[in-house]
Amino acid sequence: MWNRLLTSLRPPPIGTAADLGIFLRERALLIAQKCAIDYVRGKTGLASYALFTEKPFLDALDVCRWETFAAVLGDLAILAEGVLRPGLPLQQHARARAALLRLHEEALTSLPPPAHRAEGWTGMTGAFAPRLEAACAGPPRQALEVADHSARRLFDTLPIHVNMRELDEPVIYGAVRFRMVAVRDEMRRRFAVAQLACALCA
Repeated sequence: MWNRLLTSLRPPPIGTAADLGIFLRERALLIAQKCAIDYVRGKTGLASYALFTEKPFLDALDVCRWETFAAVLGDLAILAEGVLRPGLPLQQHARARAALLRLHEEALTSLPPPAHRAEGWTGMTGAFAPRLEAACAGPPRQALEVADHSARRLFDTLPIHVNMRELDEPVIYGAVRFRMVAVRDEMRRRFAVAQLACALCA
């Protein structure tokens, strides 16, 4: 009975391109949302209840969450490539990279464009492509290294004046790194590497 309960509670393995796309999008949304809101609430304390009723603040927070989501999405794709690479023959690396770029674009375009990006995410995947290619050219990237890109985007767009948050930069970076490492570990547990690699290269 205990084993059946554990099986029912354990998330299923990720073995298709569609499942990988959903995973990357959901985890990117989670990291962006949690890191931004947790920091703001911790920084403003009891005043956060009033702050979260102010439209200018909410608009600025939306910008932060969306921009951080886009950054995290790319970083998670880089981590996914590193986890999958050992299961890929050398001649299939380029096809897997192209599949990850396609998933990156689909994840962005599957969501309604945010108010501050009325034109949508045009050009975002094109800008991400060189980063992914550079990551693929060297050893698989470590989560702590990759996370700093997303942490910088979060820090730069937080709806808290820079003079009030500048001393909190290590805290913000630490929060993003912590969650990025957790997602990387989840990738290692849940990726059906051989099956997923074949699906990406199909």
